Amino acid sequence: MALAQELLTFGLSNKEADVYVAALQLGFSTVQELAQKAVINRTTAYTQIKNLIARGFIKVVERYGKLYYVAESPDYLRRIQEQQEQELARRKQVLENILPELESIYNVAVEKPTVKYYDYSPESLQRIRNEIEIANVPEMYNIFNYERYSEFINRRHIENILKRVRSFKVIYISKTKALDARIYRLQNDSRFNLRYLSSDKFGFLCEVLIVGPKVYVAREKDSLIISDNLFSQTINLLFQALWGIAEEI
Repeated sequence: MALAQELLTFGLSNKEADVYVAALQLGFSTVQELAQKAVINRTTAYTQIKNLIARGFIKVVERYGKLYYVAESPDYLRRIQEQQEQELARRKQVLENILPELESIYNVAVEKPTVKYYDYSPESLQRIRNEIEIANVPEMYNIFNYERYSEFINRRHIENILKRVRSFKVIYISKTKALDARIYRLQNDSRFNLRYLSSDKFGFLCEVLIVGPKVYVAREKDSLIISDNLFSQTINLLFQALWGIAEEI
C-alpha cells in the first residue's frame, strides 16, 4: 500500500504499517479480519498487532464479551511528530551545553595540535568568518591592530558573533582612541567590551582571536588557525595581562 509506505517514516515496519492501515479501514476488527485485510497470515498479524499496541497505534476494546482491535486516530501521528520534535530540541540543547566540555576533553586527550593555513581570498576569509560565527563558546578575545587590519573590519560579522557569546573582549591597538565608525556603533551592546592600547608601545604585527581551544592568527597576506588547548590557554594569559593594563574607551 502506498499509504502504508509513507508510514515507515514514523518508525513502523512494512507489516506494522499494513496492519495499522487495515485497522483504520476496518474499525472494530478481529485478528483474522486484520490479517485478511493486510494480506498476511494470522500468526504474523497477531505479532504486528502486539507491536502496534505496545507503541500506541492500536488499542484493545471489549464488546459483548469479545476482544476487538481498533486503530488510534490518525491525529496520534501528529502527537508522535510533536513529541519527536520536542525530543530533538531537547537533545540539541543538551549537545549545545556539553559540546564545549567534550571538545576540551577530546583536545587534551589526543594531544595533537593542528594548524590550518588560509590565504586571503574572499572564499577563505568567508570560510573563516563562518567557522568563528558558529563557534559554541561563552567568550571570545581579540587583539586587533587597527592600523594594519582596519580594512578587514566587518560589522555584520561582529554582530553575528555577539548573537552567540556572552562577552566579546577586544583590545584595540591604534595611534589614538578614536574609534572606527563601524566599531563605534557596537559600543551600545553590553556584550562588546573594548579597551585601548597605544600602537607606539604595543605594535602587534598580527591580529589574534581566541575562540575556545582555537587561536586565529591573521597576518598581512594570510592567516592561521591553531587548534591546541595549551597554546590557546597561553595566549589567553597574554590577553588577560594586556587587558589589565589597557585603557577603557
